[in-house]
Amino acid sequence: MLEDSFQKINSISGDGTKTFFLILSYLVLNGFKNITQNTYSLETKIGITKTLNYALKILNDKSLPITTKKFWNKVLERYIPQEDNLVEIFREAFEKIGKTGQLKIRTETGKKSNLVLERGMQISRGYFSPYFMTDTKKMTVQFENPYILVSLQKITLDDGYFIRLLEPIIYEKKPLLIVSSEIDEQALSTLILNKINGILDIAYIKIPQTFLYDKTVLEDLALYTNAKLITSSRDWKSMQRSDLGQVNKILLTKTKSIFWAKSGLQEELIEKKCQDLKQQILFSDSDYENEKREDRRRNFTGANAIIEIGGVTDLESSDLRSRTEIGLLGARACLYEGVLPGGGLSFLQLTEELENWSRSNLYGNSISGSKLVINSLIKPIQTLMEQQIDKNTLIPQSLSKLDKIKKIQDLYSSYDIKQNKIKNIIDSGILDSFKSIRIGLQTAASLTYSILSIANIII
Repeated sequence: MLEDSFQKINSISGDGTKTFFLILSYLVLNGFKNITQNTYSLETKIGITKTLNYALKILNDKSLPITTKKFWNKVLERYIPQEDNLVEIFREAFEKIGKTGQLKIRTETGKKSNLVLERGMQISRGYFSPYFMTDTKKMTVQFENPYILVSLQKITLDDGYFIRLLEPIIYEKKPLLIVSSEIDEQALSTLILNKINGILDIAYIKIPQTFLYDKTVLEDLALYTNAKLITSSRDWKSMQRSDLGQVNKILLTKTKSIFWAKSGLQEELIEKKCQDLKQQILFSDSDYENEKREDRRRNFTGANAIIEIGGVTDLESSDLRSRTEIGLLGARACLYEGVLPGGGLSFLQLTEELENWSRSNLYGNSISGSKLVINSLIKPIQTLMEQQIDKNTLIPQSLSKLDKIKKIQDLYSSYDIKQNKIKNIIDSGILDSFKSIRIGLQTAASLTYSILSIANIII
């Protein structure tokens, strides 16, 4: 159980295993002593669980969101390994992709660590027919450097304009993706036959104009790929191959599609469009419309960042990658659920409030369980101070200093044990993610209850 718990905490939050072990070991060992001395062990276990849950509620209220670039940079310094300029690489990556972009890590033995960016727009529609698949095992369509045709009009063969547009593309042997609101059966059959017979690499995506938002998908895609949007029969008449959009590559599944644009293409127009969407959000009172506009804006600016972890040998690059992945989990945990003062200070600040709460809300042996929790929360900072006493004679030998540290109530202040100073949490980087604390305390509560229940049966 302990091994599974360690792996769970490390894989979810990337931090907090030592704190979890100190708290859990104190609760279990002293819980054993408690249940052997009285017959009301259930009340003790209830007191432990209730107190830990209340402690989590207080810590959640006190957690600080990361609202500034300086704050986020300190978080990266705290969690990301310092080797090979990785902190700067991660800073640049998050500046490019923001909170919405995807970040992947891979090893590149024999090279220095590096950042690679891939921009991509996604739509929640896939290929219209399985006949268009290029990889039947993965059930996907993948094209390199395809042409893109985007139309609000129905695709039809009746007027001959569509066939006239296809002919030069067939001779060029370049893939073509068609995206429209509707297509007639004859045109669809022609596309499928061309694909099956190997005449043209082609695929089709249908986006019905059910809602107003469906029209904006086609408009945004046309802008992103630099394609002329066909809105009338007049556009069909004047349509040339040069009016087709282009991207580096596309990936289509049955339910979604991803487009990777050519670098530099339409960047100014896309930036202007994003600013327009921001303005519309500011002046609109409709939460639904604003949510859709924000989704569109993110889709334009979304990017995938790939961080290549270098190293002289496979062993070196694999080790650095492993530590980097754990650090990234910790940094993202801070980003999504906020941070608290590190070094066990956030636990120490809780003790007085927990004591007052337990006297008012618990009774009997439940209070004993609550006291176990309060004492266990002191263990992390107590252990750190004991370790420092052995190394630094400037730190007083007496742990009565805890009472002085406990009085630090500023949410942005932390305690530097090595220098025996109170420091700003942002400047010092002495912090913990609330997520790692939450996962650790919840797991400690669950395990303590289970282990003490088993011990109670045996005793």
